[in-house]
Order: sequence, then C-alpha cells, then structure tokens
Amino acid sequence: MTPSSPPQPQPQGPMLPVVAMIGSLVGLCMPPLLLITGGLGLYCYLKARRDPAWAPRKQITQMTMAVSAAGLLIFGGLALPNFKRYQLRVQQVECRETLTSLHAAQLRLYAKEKRYTTRLSELDWKPPRGRAIIRLASEGPLEDVGQGLDEARFPSLSAAAIDDAVPKLVRYATGVQGVCPACSITMFCATELDGDAQPDVWTVSTIERSGNRGEKIAGGLPWCEIDDVTQ
Repeated sequence: MTPSSPPQPQPQGPMLPVVAMIGSLVGLCMPPLLLITGGLGLYCYLKARRDPAWAPRKQITQMTMAVSAAGLLIFGGLALPNFKRYQLRVQQVECRETLTSLHAAQLRLYAKEKRYTTRLSELDWKPPRGRAIIRLASEGPLEDVGQGLDEARFPSLSAAAIDDAVPKLVRYATGVQGVCPACSITMFCATELDGDAQPDVWTVSTIERSGNRGEKIAGGLPWCEIDDVTQ
C-alpha cells in the first residue's frame, strides 16, 4: 500500500489579529490600550475582507473590535460622571479662595481699627465678580453688604435666586457678632453648580466654631455648608 501523505496544515493567517485580540483583553485593565486595539481590530477586519491570506483571522478581528468597543463603553460610562464631578469641584475653588482672601482682609482691618465690616468698600481687597454671590451680613441689599455675581458672563444664574436659597441657619449666623473690639464676623459665599435649585454654600469666620455634626472649624477655614456636587 502506498502510504498516505500527512494532511496539509490549514493556513492560519498573520499573527497581528491575534496580538490585537490579546491586547484588547489586556486593555480591560488598561483602558487607553483599547483605543489602539480597536483601531487594529478594524484594520485587520478590513484586510481580512479583501485579502484571502487574512481571511482565517476574520472572526478574531471581529472579537477584538467587540471587546474593545465594549470596554470603551463601560469605562466611558464610569469616567464621564467622575469627569463632570471634577469640573464642578474646580468651580468650588472660587468660593474657597474668595472667603480665604476676605478673611485676611477683615483681619487687616481689625488690626488697624479693632473692628470688622459688612461693606466690601471698607476693605483693602475686593473679590472679582464671578459665578458666586458673597454676603458679609444676613440682612440688607446684596450689593450693600456683599456682592452679586457676573450675570453678563453667567446669564443662566440669578443672584437673587441663589441668595434666597441659602439656608436660614447659615444666613442667621452671617455678619458681625458681638460688640467690637470683642466681636467676630462670619461671611458666606454661594453659587449654583449643577442646574438645580440648591446652591453650593461656603462660610468662613474669624473665630473657631462648630459644624452641623459638632466638628470644630478653625477660624479662617472655609467650610462647605452645602455641597452642591454631591447633593
């Protein structure tokens, strides 16, 4: 009998699609890699449709594209809310920095005149108008005892609406307490960050005070009374 010849191995195609597939699985732990493997998967798929030598790898290229696309969608869905939250946190810096500078200006005034003031015009520093309102006293027109926002730059925001939405407890504590020189002052800064009616509210005082949960808040430390990012 004539010995039969061994079966010829089936063509496997180039290795690049296999490498891309492995890379897409690794990319599930390293999301930026999914952009590369997705592009390679698409390239290999188009080659497999046109070039018979690549045809055996067509299914692998489809799997690579599916894994890469699914991974990008998952990580994109997780990253987008965090990115938006980060943007809102950046906007909170305006109130913190403003209150820190106002506190320093009040201390300079007290060092000279042994008193605090509820009028920005009496301080040696005035904050630039932004997206936040500022109050140095609980009562009185906003522009007399504080400052409104820049409505030309932020037409969707209303200084009056933000002012009205500040909690009564925060407003009650705002202003000069006691008779100077044995006095203190508490100021607040408020803005609206995420489109709802609740403002983001920060306060600062010249004396140590207690938070809603009994925390000790040092004088001069801006304190978040209402976090509009998480609430």
